[in-house]
Amino acid sequence: MSHQITLHHLNVSRSDRLFWLLEETKLPYNVKVHFRLPTRQAPPSLHAVSPLGRAPTLELDGKTLTESAFIIHQILSLPEVIKGAEDGSLDIQVEETEDGVFWSHFAEGSMMNLFQASAIIGATGQGWKIGAVGGLDEAGKEAVGKYSQWLTEGYLRPQIQGTIDLAESFLTKQGKQWFSGTDKPGEGDFMMFFAINSLLAGSRKDSGFNVGPGLKGWYERVLARPAAKKGLERLKQEEESAKSKI
Repeated sequence: MSHQITLHHLNVSRSDRLFWLLEETKLPYNVKVHFRLPTRQAPPSLHAVSPLGRAPTLELDGKTLTESAFIIHQILSLPEVIKGAEDGSLDIQVEETEDGVFWSHFAEGSMMNLFQASAIIGATGQGWKIGAVGGLDEAGKEAVGKYSQWLTEGYLRPQIQGTIDLAESFLTKQGKQWFSGTDKPGEGDFMMFFAINSLLAGSRKDSGFNVGPGLKGWYERVLARPAAKKGLERLKQEEESAKSKI
């Protein structure tokens, strides 16, 4: 069965995990690129598709899907994807595993939840300090600066490091190659990709977090996969093409 798939991608968003997934499943798909406004918020074009203006959003046979984990679950549940995994034409873990479900929830519920909180506090705290919002006097700006620094560095950073350490422990102490707990990447791996990619190659690369050999090895295994390479290249090409038309 041929599906009509459109991936709505917002620059600097969690869409990278969907590019990888779609390439692994070998499903043809179109891409619609949306660019953030100067405020970093999603543009009206994405709000017109997604109820909350979030990316990734996927249109599958006329139905709009949101939330990365749900999208991944739906794609892995397609009959031809299941068949491909069974006959070996697709090298991915399709059936749910206990480990895969856990790390799928952990990726957003624990790890990205803290990452996002830290990023928002840091950005808004800086906005108050430079006078972009709030109209504070110098004493007020200093107070906001101290408080936001304490929140991000003293309170959130240790918790974030704890989530990284837990993922590291799973891969090293339990000797796992993939977050699926099997010899193939599954839903937990696709979900964890955004956070680990941001730590090792993205916006959090130089943030001072300790990322161990287990996670680095996992990341290298992901990037060594032809589908991951193709997905990240497709993401880059789609953004560049869309920019040239603005």
